[in-house]
Amino acid sequence: MPKPRLLIPVFTHFSVRYILRTGMLTALTEFTQPIVALSWQDPALENEFSQAGAEILHVPNFTFSSQFKETRELVNFWHKQVRQTNTTEIDIRREASLLGLRERVNYEVQILKDRIKTALPARIPHLLQQEESLFWSETNYQEFDAILDQSKPDAVFSITPFVNKEEPLLRCAQKRGVLRITSILSFDNVTSRTRLPVSFEHYLVWNRYNHAELLRAYPDITPEQITISGPPQFDFYYDSANVIPEEKWRSRLGLPSARPVILFGGGTYKIVPNEPLFLKQLDDAISNGEVPAHPIILFRRHPGDIASRWQEVLSGVKNTFTDQSWQANESRGQINITHADIEQLCSTLAHCAVQINSSSTLTVDGAVFDRPQIGPAYDPGSSRKYDRVLKELYIREHYIPITNSGGLDLVYSRPDFIRAVNDGFEKPAERTEGRKKIVEEICTYNDGQSTLRVVKKLRQLLGG
Repeated sequence: MPKPRLLIPVFTHFSVRYILRTGMLTALTEFTQPIVALSWQDPALENEFSQAGAEILHVPNFTFSSQFKETRELVNFWHKQVRQTNTTEIDIRREASLLGLRERVNYEVQILKDRIKTALPARIPHLLQQEESLFWSETNYQEFDAILDQSKPDAVFSITPFVNKEEPLLRCAQKRGVLRITSILSFDNVTSRTRLPVSFEHYLVWNRYNHAELLRAYPDITPEQITISGPPQFDFYYDSANVIPEEKWRSRLGLPSARPVILFGGGTYKIVPNEPLFLKQLDDAISNGEVPAHPIILFRRHPGDIASRWQEVLSGVKNTFTDQSWQANESRGQINITHADIEQLCSTLAHCAVQINSSSTLTVDGAVFDRPQIGPAYDPGSSRKYDRVLKELYIREHYIPITNSGGLDLVYSRPDFIRAVNDGFEKPAERTEGRKKIVEEICTYNDGQSTLRVVKKLRQLLGG
């Protein structure tokens, strides 16, 4: 009996990490014939997929009319209102804070118009019907339908279902009645991303909060359709083979051997617009002797962030080194994540004594290694214009369990920031129990077996 054919869209670097680097793809070949739908050209990566037993298909870009785009955005706006999360209004305020006066007025007027357009429940069925009609008349869905003709899948396994590029493939599969399964890639996606473009027969999530969020946001989903698996991309942290010796790690990054290291994990402009000032404050404090441990800083840019916004600060720092690996923004996220990238991330989390980021998932990553975690929650600029939105990052729905855990040292001023850094060096075990709670609340499991849980559920769903 032939194995079921499983189509797996791979449209971002995170999908490479999830499906290939975890070993999940190899495990899936035991009971499926995987077909990787890749959205970019990379012969070396394609060879790895083929060596693991997958067929390879290339997919085109998703193109659509302005009318479809506007209608889809209105549907997304409506969905963000009905899913009842505080994240929506926090994100709206943050978006507005990034704009100049004229642009901000236009933005707020547009928000008001969208609220009016979606206020009456009786209008929503028409809006959804219009969006459905426009998809089939004003997009290039035929090119994606042809991929299904070519691949003949029995099921689709989506890892990044919120990514715009995946939408036509998923909608065509739904129209054909192909079995659809998704694993929600990150714990913030249900409350912060757009509306899922299709329904799925089954959903895999990180934790009980995601389980509840799906049920609230999509009333047609039943509890039996959701499995809490934990995050497979965290399995790497439980394998000591992924952590190289500290001296070798320092040598790779060009770090001096004598000074302890602070990890500064950057975010993206739209989340923390003047974040480089935090890095400058810390670097200056080390130069001024305010941090007796006399550490160095390892700056790790977010894969999706732009390099240019950091250049001015980085050109003047005296104690900061830059990790150049895994920078995906320049390729729009379409790059390979290699085993060396995984090894470097794991080693960085293991060897950096104190770790700083602004409401990032990196807090959870670092908590697995029980390293002190610091979250700046104030505006380091002179105008203080971002102070409210930076504080609100830590009360977005997905982040509240982290904020309340006791494992994250939230700081509300420069003196508080430097105090937290010194506490991290002097009292590293102080918040250990809180960090354990972060991992428990967000990841559910701390056994490094989430990949196996996903594979087991896929085997069950596909009758393997």
